[in-house]
Amino acid sequence: MKILVPVDPSDSAHIAVTKAAQMAKLDGSPLTLLAVAETFDDMESLFGGEATERMKERASKALDAAKALAGAAGIKPKTMLKTGVSPEGIICDVAEKGGFDLVVMGTRSKKGKTGLRLGSVASKVVALAPCSVLVVR
Repeated sequence: MKILVPVDPSDSAHIAVTKAAQMAKLDGSPLTLLAVAETFDDMESLFGGEATERMKERASKALDAAKALAGAAGIKPKTMLKTGVSPEGIICDVAEKGGFDLVVMGTRSKKGKTGLRLGSVASKVVALAPCSVLVVR
C-alpha cells in the first residue's frame, strides 16, 4: 500500500506522520511526505516573490520536521514540496498521479468544539481524493 501524508507546521500533521509511519512499518509500505507551499495571487502582486519564498521556507521546515519524525520511527520516507493556490487540489493530484492507496492527514480545524470539526483542506481531500483518506486527530 502506498501512503501519502500531507504535512504542514501543525501538531495534527505530526500526529498524521506518526500514524502513517506506524502503518508503513507494519507492512513495509512506502511512505511519501508532501508539503504544499500555498501561494496567493494577491500577495504576489503586493509583495512579489517574497511571499511565495516565505511560504516555501515554511513548507520546507514542516517537511524536514516530518521527515525526522518518520525517521525516528524507523521509516525512510520520500519527500515532495509543491507550490500552488489549492493545497487540496495538489494533494489529490499527487495522490492520483502517484498511484497512492491512502492519504493520511490531520485536521487543523479552528472552529473549536461548537463548529465544524474537520479543517477545510481535509474535508475537501476527503471529498475529492481518488483513494481512501484517513483523518487523524
